[in-house]
Amino acid sequence: MNACSLITLLFISNYATSSTSNVLEHQISKTLQDEQLVGIVWSTISGDSISVGSEGFSNKAQSSVMAESQKIHVGSVTKTVLALGVMRLITQGKLSLDTNVEKLLPQLSFDNSWRNSNAVTVKNLLEHTAGLDNIRMWQFLSTIPTADTPLQNIFPSNNENILKIRTEPGTQYSYSNMGYALLAMVIEAVIRVRYEDYLDETLLKPLGMQDSTFKFVSQEGIYADSALAMGYFENSVAQVALPGYLRPAGQFTTTAPDMAKLMKLILNEGILNGKAFISLGLINRLGYPQGTDANNVGLDIGHGLALAIRDRHNVLGMCQPGETFGFRAYICLFPEDKKAFFYAINTDSESANYEQFNSLFIQALSIKESSIEQPEPQVMDIEKLQGVYLPSPNNMAEFEWIDLVFNFKWLVVEDNKVIMKSLQANDRKLIPLNKYLLRATDRNKASHGIIIDENQNVFISDGLNTFQKQPVLTVTAYWVSLILGISGFLYIILMSLVRSVTRDFQRLKVIGWPLVNLFGFSIPVYFYYNQSFLKFGELTAASISLAIVSGLLPLTLLVAIFIGAKKVKTQRSLEDVVASFMLLQLCLVLIYWDLLPTIFWR
Repeated sequence: MNACSLITLLFISNYATSSTSNVLEHQISKTLQDEQLVGIVWSTISGDSISVGSEGFSNKAQSSVMAESQKIHVGSVTKTVLALGVMRLITQGKLSLDTNVEKLLPQLSFDNSWRNSNAVTVKNLLEHTAGLDNIRMWQFLSTIPTADTPLQNIFPSNNENILKIRTEPGTQYSYSNMGYALLAMVIEAVIRVRYEDYLDETLLKPLGMQDSTFKFVSQEGIYADSALAMGYFENSVAQVALPGYLRPAGQFTTTAPDMAKLMKLILNEGILNGKAFISLGLINRLGYPQGTDANNVGLDIGHGLALAIRDRHNVLGMCQPGETFGFRAYICLFPEDKKAFFYAINTDSESANYEQFNSLFIQALSIKESSIEQPEPQVMDIEKLQGVYLPSPNNMAEFEWIDLVFNFKWLVVEDNKVIMKSLQANDRKLIPLNKYLLRATDRNKASHGIIIDENQNVFISDGLNTFQKQPVLTVTAYWVSLILGISGFLYIILMSLVRSVTRDFQRLKVIGWPLVNLFGFSIPVYFYYNQSFLKFGELTAASISLAIVSGLLPLTLLVAIFIGAKKVKTQRSLEDVVASFMLLQLCLVLIYWDLLPTIFWR
């Protein structure tokens, strides 16, 4: 090849790369505007090529354009970075995947029924298979914690249930922010320094991530950094960053160029400056589940030591989403292609479709499509799968009853496919692949596994969520209870209005007690409306009044039943008694599930 041809090829290559970059920037800019998001930064890796970009605004009020090196918050993408810090310790021989966390942190009270045979390990925490609850409202929505609040405050000694192990460690994925807070405590127990200092010095510094830190950074106050983008909610409502209790699970400030360095380390199989910075054995397990019940039946979709395998847009990637106040972020790597992308958007919107950005980056990087898994000759008896399935367990113990009522699945069989139905999502069609695996029609690989335990209980899992088959009567009973309770509530409200209009004050006395109680809920509503949502989990006038009013409701209903029963013959109050009892039974159910009195500061 002569010099002229070489120059021509280089020109064509550079032009094609530039053209692709311009198309991507245009598509991202349009999507940003369509979804009403403020700004975005991103970095991509394709082989030895690294690209960084930005669009929109870092601060809309100041009309500050988002820079490529803008500092941003990444929410749960923090977990991936922290996990690599833990793996650095393991590579150095200062920790192991099998380290017993319960023994390493004796100051904490683990409630583990499997302690003698299956204690919680570092591996369990990394993989979210420790069986821990995810988060409590007081840990999530509170302005009390500071940047220096001790990690042990996350697990107060007077709360015996906070470290209750809900499933046998290692057997089942259940996402847990508390688990990653424990990992930070593991680091501090081994190194004897704050986990932020350790990770900044021994993980970020060697990687050259000079603009990143685990320490708290905000847009205002004593921790302010002018380079940090402002965070936003819907309608461009600004939100200044605040420290939180569970900071190890979501507190990390970084830039798109710095995240490219992190992704490069992973794509280079943990090698840094010619040496193993993180051992290859750990790198190979970053995104692949091992040993869970779902994985044991052949399901490869799930969470590894730091990332989760994701089957979307016809490709398989190792990914981690992130969300925090005012920001959304995403990291996804494709080791076989030697490609990766990261982006962060300074808008936390409940209505925006962030998945569009994933599709754009996958297309821009020309990620190789995965093959579609086809059914094997011997398939499962799908007729036996039909029925109702309840979360096992749900993600937050505080709201278990709500998930049982509204987040159940039911499976039916149509045209040799299993149709998964739910109240909160569109139907999904699942194709049986073999005796234990099914594939959703919008996925390329097996997406669900069927698990049958030693007691012949049937479970269905997508690697990240598990549901157990239950008698239809179980869900029916919950719904009958809910419908009766709502009917009793509506009766009391409507009949009170009718009797007030008709001046039938004698009959109003029966349901007057619960009526006053129900109107009493306007007090906490008023207080909540006039306080920041970030104080939702704190002991305030709003939360105290809610606890009092909700706690009094069963008592006022009992008073109504007592008064009504005495006047059944003279004032025809049987309907009032029945309605009061209907609402009372729902209150008793909520008391059983620890939802009455309604307290979120515990």
